Amino acid sequence: MTADGEAPKKRIYVDGVFDLLHWGHLNALRQSQELGGSIIVGVVSDDEARNTKGIAPIYTASERAELIRGCRWVDEVIVDTPYEVSLDFLTNVAKCDMVAHGDDVAIGSSGKDCYEEVKNAGKLVHFRRSRGSSTSTTLGRLVEALTSERFSHLSSTERHGHDALSQFRRLVEQNEAQMSREQFSDDGLQAIEMRQQKNKMHVMFPRCRTSATLFAKFIPNTPKLPNAKVIYVDGSFDVFHVGHLRFLERAKALGDYLIVGLYDDQTVRTIKGNPFPVTHLMDRALTVLAMKCTDDVILGAPFIPSKNYLENLGVSLVVTGNYSDLPLMTGGFDTHSVAREMSIVQKIESGCTLTSADILQRVSSRLDQITSNVEQRCKREKALYH
Repeated sequence: MTADGEAPKKRIYVDGVFDLLHWGHLNALRQSQELGGSIIVGVVSDDEARNTKGIAPIYTASERAELIRGCRWVDEVIVDTPYEVSLDFLTNVAKCDMVAHGDDVAIGSSGKDCYEEVKNAGKLVHFRRSRGSSTSTTLGRLVEALTSERFSHLSSTERHGHDALSQFRRLVEQNEAQMSREQFSDDGLQAIEMRQQKNKMHVMFPRCRTSATLFAKFIPNTPKLPNAKVIYVDGSFDVFHVGHLRFLERAKALGDYLIVGLYDDQTVRTIKGNPFPVTHLMDRALTVLAMKCTDDVILGAPFIPSKNYLENLGVSLVVTGNYSDLPLMTGGFDTHSVAREMSIVQKIESGCTLTSADILQRVSSRLDQITSNVEQRCKREKALYH
């Protein structure tokens, strides 16, 4: 019993690599939290992830852990955990009562079920794995970006060869098409887009596979008090990383209520060009909403917010960062010109210089590993849709 006479909350252990953080990861944490109790998350080490999955994570263990700490459903994070969870680790290291995991089978480097011991001890509970979201899909779109002429300097034929890039692209297209046919039928629309993509050398827009019901579960429903200082930030927040999180956290610290304006997919493509965005607006929204610092999001926010727009939201301060993807953008716009005229703009340091271009560089440096590894990963993910 606790000091106030209540039974102690059970500790629920959830683990993963959590690379290229997406809403599927976050939905797993949300579902685990619904089981009741404290959520303790183990972030698998770089070496364990490499040995088990055959590929080094794009984000470092410390970056992945920081992102998970930012999630509203997480109480505690353990860094550099093993991929296979033993009963001894669960009890004596994580000090948890049970493990929560998706309804798919996780196989470790030994070829055995990663949760065999805890399952046999009756300490494993399952939640439903999120369909339509995976690290492989995001990784595939990042590799697609490297096939474009715009980023050819990151994936030169001398280093990787056209054959490797073409093979990866073919595998990703097959995986996406299979998912659409079997789980998210769209009457041939994706096939048409694929043909257009090949004809025009155009990376198609990301697909949306989220429902309104799921979206509602991510909304924080934070009450906005009458005299609250409302902070507004905007951007694409595509392929969410620690730079995004630190910026949001520091912006929130300047006020009481943080609103994040998210550009729609067409706006992102217009200002950044092909092949952006990597992830769909709704997917980006779910990720941002899952962060502890976020109070609300605007879907399809204006690229240049007007005075009426800002006043209707009750914005007290518009916050901008020093590091962004401006070098990727196709125009030299002052997106906050109106806010500057209103004298409500403040620039802050996020403490992180990571950008989308840096992430593409990391993917490029691992491209040989990715290409040799992806076929098995795609096959495993396809099996989930049968």
